[in-house]
Amino acid sequence: MRLHERGIFVVPALFLYSLILAAALKKHKAKSKKKRQKIVGFKEGVEILQSRNILASYGIKIKKELPLVDACLCEVEEQDEAVVHQLSADPTVEYIEDDYEAYIQVIPHATSVKAKTQIIPWGVKKISAVSAWKLSRGRKVRVGVIDTGVDLEHPDLKENIKEARGFLDCRNIQDDNGHGTHVSGTIAALDNDIGVVGVAPEVEIYSAKAFDKNGKSTISSIVEAMNWCLEKGVHIVNMSFGIKQNSLTLRRAVKALSKNGVLMVAAAGNTGKEGAVLYPAKYPEVIAVAACDEEGKPAIFTSSGPEVDIIAPGVDIPSTYKGGQYKAMSGTSMAAPHVSGALALVLSRCSMAPEELKEILKGTAKDLGIPREKQGAGLVDVERALLSADSKGVSR
Repeated sequence: MRLHERGIFVVPALFLYSLILAAALKKHKAKSKKKRQKIVGFKEGVEILQSRNILASYGIKIKKELPLVDACLCEVEEQDEAVVHQLSADPTVEYIEDDYEAYIQVIPHATSVKAKTQIIPWGVKKISAVSAWKLSRGRKVRVGVIDTGVDLEHPDLKENIKEARGFLDCRNIQDDNGHGTHVSGTIAALDNDIGVVGVAPEVEIYSAKAFDKNGKSTISSIVEAMNWCLEKGVHIVNMSFGIKQNSLTLRRAVKALSKNGVLMVAAAGNTGKEGAVLYPAKYPEVIAVAACDEEGKPAIFTSSGPEVDIIAPGVDIPSTYKGGQYKAMSGTSMAAPHVSGALALVLSRCSMAPEELKEILKGTAKDLGIPREKQGAGLVDVERALLSADSKGVSR
């Protein structure tokens, strides 16, 4: 073969090689400029405009502002660690931390529930909610559910869903996981002729979608959702999720809601270990809920520890599900809404401070004869809690 004929093959080969090399260099450059999410928390008294100017002076881009906690979510390139270190030494900065991930606390197995007529879930019966309905049904109490969203058209829920908001980048408000709809149903499924009935069937649900279809969220999205709940005047916030890290940002948010009189309920976690209660349940301002089965025994998956305040049903709990369905699910995620619903029943009838209500709920709980680290004060008994509140003369 003559040389110029070989060239017909050599030139295209070189051209192809150059394209591959260029693509590889581009990919390497993009990787080297990968951005990380950091939350910068400012000291008390630093105004929003001031914080913007401070971050701009360091060349750091703000992705979103978090006014509830005097912080900003920022994008920082990996090679700019020196800049982050300098910023951490700034006298106006309290802390800098990662935008940690949080996860819903559900066991990844659900079974379909089909009922010809309405059923009362065993958990609703177990906490004496049925007998409590003669005194209260949760009317006019607002419950914020920070979760995967809610099925806005579910026939067993839609009348009690007052508002929904999305806090992910996509701003979707519909439940694309099923978890949030399940949690909302345990709190507030309607008392009608279909499906199931919730602990507080006349409560008002404010759905804050901060978790994606995989049940994952970030601290910044959760804090935005908590701020929205506060703005909407909710009385109770249900948080069926957990995180291992003690986030300073989440700590600030919890303190802010507590200071404004908001009751917070959270899943203790599904680690199945002692001394492993997750945040935010681990914070003293939050009611930490462990899970039990129908026999009153601690669920094998439930986290335990001195931070556990109370125990509630959390195994094979039937409730509403996305797509107008009903499913039975397990987890401390399922236990927490029983407590949120119980608090709503008491709060609907009685006017009292959050700490006082928390103590009444714990003081009237039923001792299951198991270690305190596993049950806290015991099993929720909402009828006894209502009667105790009445006896204290705090009825509305």
